[in-house]
Amino acid sequence: MKTRFFSLLAILLVMSVSVFAENAADIRHRMEQRLPQIDALKAQGAVGETNRGFLEERKSGVADAVKIVTAENHDREAVYAYIAKQTGSDAETVGRARAKQIAAGSRPGVWIQDGSGNWSRK
Repeated sequence: MKTRFFSLLAILLVMSVSVFAENAADIRHRMEQRLPQIDALKAQGAVGETNRGFLEERKSGVADAVKIVTAENHDREAVYAYIAKQTGSDAETVGRARAKQIAAGSRPGVWIQDGSGNWSRK
């Protein structure tokens, strides 16, 4: 799951214009660096995956959760906007499609929001 996401992300980011190319590498690096922290937060039930392709805090008071969620969502927003631009779609549609992929590949016990907005553990 993680490998496929980063492979797809890498391909899409490589296709970027030169102005975005420098930022794309930075975004990818930041997302890769945060992944172990995100996985740990998911395992604790502190964060979950929304139906729009973003992280959301599920349990307050967990160290660094807000900071990590905010940073990750900022980078995901940039990636979704770029993909939307390249595909002629919109960022909302890209995010929702990505949310389905994330949900399908998530480990058991991770909080997932369904299309109706209801939360449950996978």
